[in-house]
Amino acid sequence: MQWQRVCLVCITVLAGVVTAHTQSIHAVTGTLYRDEKTPAVFLPVALQTTPASKLHRSVTDQEGAFIFENVPAGAYQLLCFTGADSFIVKTFTVDSTQAQLSLGKIVVPFAKTMDEVVVTAQKQLLRTSIDRKVYFVDEDIMSRGGSASDVLKNVPSVQVDVDGEVSLRGSGEVMILINGKVSPLMGRTRAEVLQSLPAGSIERIEVITNPSARYRPDGSAGIINIVLKKNVRSGFNGTISLNAGTHDRYNGNLMVNYRPGKINLFANYGYRKDFRQRNGVSQRTYLDSGKVDYYFREVNRSIGLPTSHFAGGGFEYKPNDRITTGLSGNTFFRRFELNNVSSRTFRNKNGGLTSYYDRMRYNPETENQISGTASFKYHFGEEHDLEVELNLSRDHELEDNRFTNRHYFPSFTTFDNLLQKDTELEHQLTANYTRPMDGERVLEAGYDGLFEGVRLDFLSEYFDGTQNMFVKDVQKSNVFHYDAFIHALYGTYETNIGEVGMELGIRAEWTLLEGRQRTSGTVNKNNYLKWYPTVHLGYELADRQEVMLNYSKRVNRPDGDELNPFPEYFDPLNIFAGNPNLMPEIIHSVELGYQLQRDNFSIVPSLYYRYKKDGFAEVVQRVNDSVLMTTYTNLASNESAGLELVITGKKGSWFTTSLSANIFYNRIDAANLGYSGSSLYSMYANGVTSLALSPNTMLQLSATYRSARLTAQGKYDPSFVFNGGFRQDLFNKRVSLLFTASDIFKSNRYNSELNSPELQQQTENRRDGQVLFLGLSYRFGVLKKPKEEKLDFDDSL
Repeated sequence: MQWQRVCLVCITVLAGVVTAHTQSIHAVTGTLYRDEKTPAVFLPVALQTTPASKLHRSVTDQEGAFIFENVPAGAYQLLCFTGADSFIVKTFTVDSTQAQLSLGKIVVPFAKTMDEVVVTAQKQLLRTSIDRKVYFVDEDIMSRGGSASDVLKNVPSVQVDVDGEVSLRGSGEVMILINGKVSPLMGRTRAEVLQSLPAGSIERIEVITNPSARYRPDGSAGIINIVLKKNVRSGFNGTISLNAGTHDRYNGNLMVNYRPGKINLFANYGYRKDFRQRNGVSQRTYLDSGKVDYYFREVNRSIGLPTSHFAGGGFEYKPNDRITTGLSGNTFFRRFELNNVSSRTFRNKNGGLTSYYDRMRYNPETENQISGTASFKYHFGEEHDLEVELNLSRDHELEDNRFTNRHYFPSFTTFDNLLQKDTELEHQLTANYTRPMDGERVLEAGYDGLFEGVRLDFLSEYFDGTQNMFVKDVQKSNVFHYDAFIHALYGTYETNIGEVGMELGIRAEWTLLEGRQRTSGTVNKNNYLKWYPTVHLGYELADRQEVMLNYSKRVNRPDGDELNPFPEYFDPLNIFAGNPNLMPEIIHSVELGYQLQRDNFSIVPSLYYRYKKDGFAEVVQRVNDSVLMTTYTNLASNESAGLELVITGKKGSWFTTSLSANIFYNRIDAANLGYSGSSLYSMYANGVTSLALSPNTMLQLSATYRSARLTAQGKYDPSFVFNGGFRQDLFNKRVSLLFTASDIFKSNRYNSELNSPELQQQTENRRDGQVLFLGLSYRFGVLKKPKEEKLDFDDSL
């Protein structure tokens, strides 16, 4: 295939670059001893230029030996670290003609012997910086019995509405990754998947609003990366947790790990069973030339019974300090049983009843996703790496919708079915090379290839009374295929100019899209080459302060169902049709940030601006007297600006808190759709506070508020939710008892309004968000990391 040939060429080029750059590497080696006979094993060491600047860190091995590779010529000092203290062991100079410098045997003048340092402080719930936010899920008590969707509600900058739809800084166009990779799970049904994925399987969530050129530019608001758990402790260990909640809710998670030496084996399994009850009311006034034509009222009552299984496993093999390779896989199975009753009333302009009936829906739905990843990493030296990864995944979804329409006025009954089969394949190959250069410069380049294939099959049937059987409705049945090939080459260059750090990036993407409506025989193609530049500037002020300015050009491509022009008839009164002529959104994003870091608190304010060309707009059109059709179109323009503030604080080891607030302005220009421009100021705020009542007792509270926000034809009303959680650790923290309560005041609701020349609509949706959970968690095996295992923060996606 063409994309495979491109991958082979790119990998060959990268291999040549690697060979060319490994010809002249300066290496500094040596061996540290506590005394004349005792090696200083697993001792943190660092090289620092003189005058002092950036540290190059390492750690001695089991023989006390260390090595620093790719060391530029210059004057250096060797530092050793004992606990929180450091001292200079040796000063020396690296000559430009030297390929290697051996410092020989060095006896370290320890002031005192330190056999082991035990850290008892609690890990931070939130780690913030100017360019990203990292949320550690294990420290969130309230997520223990919840889902990925519940966790996301507590992450700064992220909002989740009552239907599970995720947005970032007020924009729903956000790319959600699993372990840094594209996944079919995060496609058209991602809201349902996020509400089914056990929170216990997640290690952390990373949010980057303006990523560099290395990462895919999809999603106007940025990237949310969900990192699944993978234990790295030596020996055999694991964790098992069980939770039971009100209204027949249960979930559990098992994670095991075995690391005897150079190989690390890991596996996990999660189970979740929920009960979801939703109620909604919708009132419409249909207009004709500005006057009332008739009225419509709909009352929805639904009960959903989702059950999900999530399993994963794999291994990593590290034969030496340079090579790491691994295989891993995940599978996700979800069964969702839905029962819904929609009571509908039509009245004429004088209020007289013209029609009243119930539309009942029964839908046993299944979804199965499987993915596998093969990875290889070669470590040349400090920050000098080559990484190659292949990811394959498949997602299959089946919806068997069975409808009964029981009319009371006038009296009669009809039946119809809609069977929907969705299959999505995704293959991704990435190759990334990172090369440090002289003068703290870093060059990064790589290839990112993606193939996506979507197959949508809709079979509609109606019950024929004369034949006493269901008959295919050819007017409402269709098959749609969508294929996307995206080949990307990227490069970034990082350097310092005086006190200013700079990273410049460029990404070229060749995109080939093809949509085939098999039923009607129409084919739509869209092939284009686009460039996506990124600029990141940083300036470190004195006293742990930093300022950053960055820019990125991003894109938001339509999904397969958003391009399928054939209407979906889940509801005869509310149909949906895609737009084959829908163009991708192009977004220009600028952000200015500042960070003040102190021992007990940090403050990170950010100003941001986004300009969107050809932005997507969901438009509701009146088809006839009673039918509305929802579709997508491109806006003339859309721009937003805002101020985000994230504050974290702590007091000793007993109090931690984080507060995030986002105030933004949104302006929509819908003149090309026949609507005047509209603008609105909105606000979002979230706070999480943890109190250690004792070394083994933790109380946690959280609150979220979201103000009104705009749509092309209306707006959404404000919403508020308050949660609480409690954890008691027992038996040297091997056992934890958990209690959580969500939506304590039953305030979480979803209200919206729509106004057009032909229609006025008010909608209110509520769900049973008030849930109580009681849980038990047990950790077994080796709980401590060995001293040689560093607790480094992984900042890669």
